[in-house]
Amino acid sequence: MLFVGDGWGKSAAALGYATRSAGRGWSTLVVQFLKGSAWNTADSTAGRRLGIEWPSFTRSLTWAQGDPVRLAGEAWTVASDAMVSAQYGLIVLDEITHAVASGWLDERAVVSGIAARAPETSVIMTGRGATRRVRSVADTITRFDRVKHAGKKGILG
Repeated sequence: MLFVGDGWGKSAAALGYATRSAGRGWSTLVVQFLKGSAWNTADSTAGRRLGIEWPSFTRSLTWAQGDPVRLAGEAWTVASDAMVSAQYGLIVLDEITHAVASGWLDERAVVSGIAARAPETSVIMTGRGATRRVRSVADTITRFDRVKHAGKKGILG
């Protein structure tokens, strides 16, 4: 699956699927390719309580505060090893399209890695946009459009 678009909620939707996966007793992994551990501590804390594996690659708010190419490489190694292991029912690759678009990850490696995943492993990718090749490896694509959002008025509550 691929969740794309300028609307908010792509990661939240993917995490909803991760919650369902954990509730079914599937091994579940969330790999974030942009957000550091300081970004959504409530999400990762709740996910870990449910048994979701959620490695952190930086303590910063975002990868821009560190070495994004190195961090993306570390995260991709974890994700690609997990995809072929047949250990996971679901793997969420949050903001992976940003990592590809920014040149932090090789597009061909990402596409071939996802295509080579274990048959019993589902993958959800998120990000604002996706290349044609990344789209080609997704079996379902859902677009999130921002029609109106209170956050743009300074209301985040």
